[in-house]
Amino acid sequence: MITWPGAGMAWLYAGAPWAARHASRGLSSNVWTAAAVLVAAIGSAIVAWQAWETHRTTTLSQRTLASSNALAIDSARTRMDQDAPRVDVYVEQVSVPSGAPGGSGGAAGGGAGGVRARPGEQWRLPEDAERVLQVQVQVRVVNLMADRTTHLKVVGLRDASMRAGTEILLNPGAKLAYSLTAAFTLGQWAENWEAHQAGQDVPNLVDGCVVSGDDRDEGVEDTWPLRLMAWPIQPAGDGDGTWQMTGGMPGADWFQIAIRPLRERRYWISQSRKMPLPEPSAPPPVAHRSRKRTGR
Repeated sequence: MITWPGAGMAWLYAGAPWAARHASRGLSSNVWTAAAVLVAAIGSAIVAWQAWETHRTTTLSQRTLASSNALAIDSARTRMDQDAPRVDVYVEQVSVPSGAPGGSGGAAGGGAGGVRARPGEQWRLPEDAERVLQVQVQVRVVNLMADRTTHLKVVGLRDASMRAGTEILLNPGAKLAYSLTAAFTLGQWAENWEAHQAGQDVPNLVDGCVVSGDDRDEGVEDTWPLRLMAWPIQPAGDGDGTWQMTGGMPGADWFQIAIRPLRERRYWISQSRKMPLPEPSAPPPVAHRSRKRTGR
């Protein structure tokens, strides 16, 4: 049998074009797959960029709206501050009235007679624990305007006629005196002294406030909160339960009277409708329209 050189490789040469064609087809399929993946990636990137751009634009618009709202509120506050009534509230003196109160006041309940604050007087505890001693703060309210009346209300204070919680119109230039009174039993005052000595908050105190309002529907309302803390009696030093007035009283460290903070101001769009001016950081108010009922 005669064999020609290279005859065994003829099938390889004959199949080369077929292999090349199929290889070309496989390569083309891979290229299109890669191209499709690339197009999808580019499309996803474009969608993500559009979403980010929309979010950025929306956030910028919201910030711009919030800034405009804050500027409008600040402008309204400035205008109301310029037109606000000018009232001054200050403390004149703190004292222990020498007259005996008729019963108990403040947080004391059912006292067994008042205490006369006389120099050198002493009391025995617990025998005198239910007797009542008053500490009184004189508060002065002044309308600093010479041509305008302001609305004035007090809470927890009494006027010169001893009326509590009065509400009046304060005439231009008028000055009024009020009193904030703490009337506690000697036992309660002793608790205050012991707490003060221990560096703790006193358990028995009184609060009040003075409120000055604008005479117009739109405007401001100023509040001066008052707090009186005192420890007017101390042990006499003999250890037998005898107590006396603290340190001679005048100029001594026996009370704290605070106006805290010095003034609180509220701004009103409409006081009659209870619509306050929002804070600059708050969203703009939404107007609610009331539905009117009409008869048939």
